[in-house]
Amino acid sequence: MMDAPNLHIRAAEPGDAKALTAMANLSGVRHGTLRLPFDPQSRIERRLAADSGDHFLVGVIEAGGVHEIVAHAGLMPCKRRRAHVGEVLLIVHDDHVGKGYGTAMFGALLDLADNWLGLRRLELDVNIDNHAAMRLYQRHGFEVEGTKRQDVLRDGMLIDSHIMGRLKAAPEPERSGR
Repeated sequence: MMDAPNLHIRAAEPGDAKALTAMANLSGVRHGTLRLPFDPQSRIERRLAADSGDHFLVGVIEAGGVHEIVAHAGLMPCKRRRAHVGEVLLIVHDDHVGKGYGTAMFGALLDLADNWLGLRRLELDVNIDNHAAMRLYQRHGFEVEGTKRQDVLRDGMLIDSHIMGRLKAAPEPERSGR
């Protein structure tokens, strides 16, 4: 596992929308996710400003006194009878893939899900040809649960995606010494 010591992880803020929009519109990010080209900044601004209970994080590095967002992650808890479930997302800037930032961001999401929100199941969709992302998810306990055939339209072609999930056992109740 790579270490990302210069990465600062914090909650995303509405002022991050411009940098997140630029990152979401990168060709590599678009290729590996469900993002459409020309995604407007207003869409990300609305999502960050909404009080929906979703949790969005950014990974920031400093280089030469300039702070740059290099990764973005999200955890969206479900509601009602799926309140024990969270959906996760992760994107890493094209220029910063393979530096451990995705691993660090994913670790922060799992800590939030496991130790602060008490979620028992996490799930995500991943394009079947996004091998690096699948390896990252598998290292964190996710398993392929199924394949959605011809699920994603990318560059005029329909491609398959995998549904991946991770289950966490319920904690054992503490026993009193009585």
